[in-house]
Amino acid sequence: MRALRRGAAALQAALIAAASAAVLAATEPDTTGPFETPSDEPPAASLPPNEVAGENFHIQDPVHSDGLMHHYVVESRFGAFAAYGHDALRLRLHEVAALTTIANTSDPEVILKSVAHGLGEEVKPVLLVAKNPVGTVLGIPTGISHLLGGYIAHAQEIGAQTHDAIKSAASSSKSGNGASLAASQAEDAAKHYANDYLGLTAAERRWYAKLEVDPYTRNQVLRHAVERLARVDAGATLGMRFVPGLALPGEAARALDAIYHEDPAVLRKRRHAELAGYGLTAEEVGRFENAPILTPTRQTVLIEAVKSLEGVAGREELLRHASTVSSEEEVGVFLSSTRLLLKFHARTKVARILAGPRLPTAQLADGGVAVFGAFDAMQWTEEVAGYERTLRQTLPAEATEREIWLLGAVSPRARAALEELGWTVHDRADEALAPAAPQPPSPSPQRPLAASEPARLG
Repeated sequence: MRALRRGAAALQAALIAAASAAVLAATEPDTTGPFETPSDEPPAASLPPNEVAGENFHIQDPVHSDGLMHHYVVESRFGAFAAYGHDALRLRLHEVAALTTIANTSDPEVILKSVAHGLGEEVKPVLLVAKNPVGTVLGIPTGISHLLGGYIAHAQEIGAQTHDAIKSAASSSKSGNGASLAASQAEDAAKHYANDYLGLTAAERRWYAKLEVDPYTRNQVLRHAVERLARVDAGATLGMRFVPGLALPGEAARALDAIYHEDPAVLRKRRHAELAGYGLTAEEVGRFENAPILTPTRQTVLIEAVKSLEGVAGREELLRHASTVSSEEEVGVFLSSTRLLLKFHARTKVARILAGPRLPTAQLADGGVAVFGAFDAMQWTEEVAGYERTLRQTLPAEATEREIWLLGAVSPRARAALEELGWTVHDRADEALAPAAPQPPSPSPQRPLAASEPARLG
C-alpha cells in the first residue's frame, strides 16, 4: 500500500511538472522560425583530408546531419562503422588503423596469419548489419533526445514508470514477493555486467595497450582480432608497426592506463569505494556500476572527471546523470561535453554542478550558468528549438546570465535565435578554452657599456 501511495505521489509530481512546463511555454519569446533544414554534404566539408580517406578506409558520401551532429559512416576493408559526430569518428578511425596494423604484420607465425585471415571472416556479419547504418533517416537519435530532454522529459518518464510501478506494487502486494523481485533484478544486472566486462584477460589487456585502443570498444571485429592475438605469447616480437595513439585528455589517459594495467575486478572494487565516497546511495551506486552502456573505461573516465572537480558542489550529479544514459550516441556526447566542462573549469572555476539539466551544466560564483554541448554543428531546426526551450526551463529562475559552450560551429540563424533568448554563445569551444601558450621571457634590458668596458661575445 505504501508503494502504491508513493507511486501516486510521484505521478502527481510529474503531472505538476508537465503543467508548469506548459505554462512556461505559453510565455516564450517567438523563436518558432524560420527553421533551418540540414542538408547533406561531402565529407570534405567537415573533415580534413586525412580523415576523409586513408589506408583501408574512406568516409561514405554524403554525410548526413541532424542539426547538431554529423552522421559519419566509415567504409573500410574490415566493415562499415557508424560514428555519431567527429569525436566518435576519430575513435573509429583509430580502430581501423589498429586493424590495419594487425592485418599488415609481416610475422610468419601461422597463428598470427590466422588473425589477419579471421578479420575477413568477421567483416561478413558486420557488413550485413552495417551496410547502411544511417541511410536517409534524419533527425536526432532517441538517445540524444533523452539527453537533451532534461527534467521535463524525465518527469514524463517518471509518470510512465509510476504507472507501471503502481501496477507492479498492486501485484506484488498480493503475492508478497516485491522485495525479492527487486533483489533478483539487481542481481541479474550485476551478472550481466560481469559477463560483459570482467572476463578480459591480462594478455588481451596487453594487446589493447600496444594498439592503444579501448579494451571495451564496441567494435566487434577488433575485439575478436585481439582475442586471437592474445593466444600468441604476449612477449613475442610480432613485427608490427604500431600506429600513434590518440591525443587523449588527462582524465581519459589516466582511465585507460588503469584499464590496461589493473585486473578488472580489482578496478571495479576500487571504483565502488570511490562512488560511495561521493555521497551516492547504494541504489545509485548499483545503477551506475551495472549500467550496460557505462563500460569500465567510461566509468573510470567519469570518476576521474569528478575527482578533478574537487571542491565543486554537486559534482556527483555528473555520475547520476551518466547512469541514466540510454544509447551509444548519448554517452559519447555526454563524455565529450563533460570534457568541455573540465576545460572550462581549468580556466574559470565552477561553483556548482546543477542537478536539473542532463547536459553538464555549471553554476558560477556570480550565479550565472554555463551549459556544455559537444555538438558538431548547430543549426536552428524545430527540434533544436524545442530542446533549447526545455533546457532553459531546467535552469534556476534567477540565472539571468546564461552561456552555452559548443564544441563545433553554430549557424548564423542559430546564433541569432540563441542570443535573442538570452544566451551568450561560444562556439569552437576547444579552441576558445585552450590554455594560453606560454610567453617567452622578455629579454633583459642591456646596460650601456661604459667607455672603458670591453664588449663581450656570447
